Amino acid sequence: MGAPQLTAMRYLIDLDNEQYTVELQSNGHHELATIDGRPVEFVVDQPEPGVYLLLLHHRVIEVRVTGESPSSLTVTVGHRQFDLQVIDPRRRRQRGSALVSGKVELTTTIPGRVIQWLRQPGELVKEGQGVLIIEAMKMQNEIRSPKDGKVVELRVTPGQTVNPGEVLAIIE
Repeated sequence: MGAPQLTAMRYLIDLDNEQYTVELQSNGHHELATIDGRPVEFVVDQPEPGVYLLLLHHRVIEVRVTGESPSSLTVTVGHRQFDLQVIDPRRRRQRGSALVSGKVELTTTIPGRVIQWLRQPGELVKEGQGVLIIEAMKMQNEIRSPKDGKVVELRVTPGQTVNPGEVLAIIE
């Protein structure tokens, strides 16, 4: 009987307009994830479809994954919910800038407070450039443009409380 087969996959994950490169290596139930170059080792078990138990740093964490497609997922960890877009880097290279076109509504997946605008209406932005900063759970999160374009509208003001799914700005 030979050693378990090592498999590897690479993804680009978009969470709250922040992109992360995630590489997964699996050797049976033992997993190694590299997130933006930082390694994280864990053991995973799937007791039922969409439910994963992760053993990470001597703690068991239940993760529930749902979604209408493999590229648009909702991940629930405890009482926190995250909406993820999973981008296959091979498809992104094939499609190029066609990945994001037309008007784009910038939203947040977590409740928070607007700290400041980084761009003004009418300003040009590059893909990945910050548009505004939201503070959530005492952490500041930069909301970035998913494409090259122009800020056509800012729908929030500094100090304003925002909720998940609320439109913060529009990029065209």
